[in-house]
Amino acid sequence: MIDDIRYLIVFAKIAEVGSISGGAEALGLTSATASQHLTRLEKNLGCALLYRNTRKLSLTQDGAGLLETAKSMLELYEKGVIEFKQRSVATRNNLRISMPALFINSDFTRHIAAFIRDFPDVGLSISCDDSRNDIIAEGIDVAFRIGELPDSSLKARHLFVLPRRVVATREFLVSHGPLEHPRDLETMKWVGLTMRPNTRVFHHASGEEAEITYVPGVRVDNVEASCRLASLGVGLAAPPNYLSDEPIRRNELVAVLPEWSLEPLKVYAVWPSNVSTNSIAYTLINRIYDAFSSRSLE
Repeated sequence: MIDDIRYLIVFAKIAEVGSISGGAEALGLTSATASQHLTRLEKNLGCALLYRNTRKLSLTQDGAGLLETAKSMLELYEKGVIEFKQRSVATRNNLRISMPALFINSDFTRHIAAFIRDFPDVGLSISCDDSRNDIIAEGIDVAFRIGELPDSSLKARHLFVLPRRVVATREFLVSHGPLEHPRDLETMKWVGLTMRPNTRVFHHASGEEAEITYVPGVRVDNVEASCRLASLGVGLAAPPNYLSDEPIRRNELVAVLPEWSLEPLKVYAVWPSNVSTNSIAYTLINRIYDAFSSRSLE
């Protein structure tokens, strides 16, 4: 049935233009394809629709009877395509993105601002949320995400890494006695993140790797909130370095087991697989990638 609709559209255009080659060109088809569609329609209907020779075409009686139906199909098709193209022109520079709220006060937002200045005609809608959005359900063009990605039909590009450290107040650490190894942190109170697993991987200069699992005393859905709660003595947190640098300088926080480095988080751009490579969405992705190329977020 769907094929017959396509064949009817080809038949109507050929009849309108007066030649198979002209009808094919108008629809963006080869002459061979258009001729094949016409032949298949005649075969499906069991009758000839056009008499044709090398010089001209003429409608048969059956062809004339079917033409009005075919023309209606062609009109609906052309009207739909024209309206879609008009909408595309009006909306092609509208872009909806999602980014972690964690990035609001970082270099990332400065690069977003530079993109906005360089592309003033782009209507940009930004969702700032540390929880992961459903890209397809929410109509998001590009999402920037932290951490490993699940397998999916979405496309992704690694952009940069987030160095981080475990921090706490000096008073909180004193109350728990000396710490010698990451496994000593497993039984301590943590400020957990609802969107992250309760595991941490540490690396020592000697090459030793240690993975720990803990049970958070409190969970939050915002990384900045976890850092703030840690500075108020609630427990351990593992924010990116750029969030804890200033509290450490003010002696509000101290680095825990500084001889051990915490595995950094990877940051990705994620987008639907059918986004065009010449779209404004790809332009934004490439701009962010170039801005952070060969370096981490600081």
